[in-house]
Amino acid sequence: MHRETTEVRQRQIIDASLAIIAEKGVSGLTTGEVAKRVGFSEAALFRHFPNKLEILKATMISVHEALINEINIIITAKSGPLTKLEDILKLQLSFIEENRGMPRILFSDELHLGDSELRDTIVKRHRRYMEIIKSVIQEGISAGIFRTDLDAGMAARAFFGMIQMAVFNCSLTGFKTGLADQYEPISRFLRGCFIARSYCG
Repeated sequence: MHRETTEVRQRQIIDASLAIIAEKGVSGLTTGEVAKRVGFSEAALFRHFPNKLEILKATMISVHEALINEINIIITAKSGPLTKLEDILKLQLSFIEENRGMPRILFSDELHLGDSELRDTIVKRHRRYMEIIKSVIQEGISAGIFRTDLDAGMAARAFFGMIQMAVFNCSLTGFKTGLADQYEPISRFLRGCFIARSYCG
């Protein structure tokens, strides 16, 4: 009988966990439900993750690393900083649409009021993401595409904040309104705020 590798099993657990959280929220995630969806016993699940917290941590790390890997492909391309920023925006909106469990974790009590280790795991990765966005904006300032008086750190916060608000609004409606629909208005707003008047591109 064929037995899946540990890596494959853990991937299955993470995928099942994201699906459950998207449907029922973090409070609806139980080891019993995960084991049922993956198709093996809780005892077998505990050989990979000892508890729900470890599943949540592994899930967030996996999702975040996948997002960062995609962003790194964009920022290493030969396109300019404005195109990079808009490509990251488009990527992130579609990525969250496909991983709807992700915002439910970010907005959950388990993160904000629960285990500090889970919180630290997400905070560290969020800082890494923000540094990438800040560096792209700084590149745009240096190239004369973005305003020279633009604060790159605050601009990165504004970029992330616009995405976060779009996700929040869509999440409240059960994603009846697609996140992809938010790309054009956010992109247009950011262009108006960031682009230097002298830029003619």
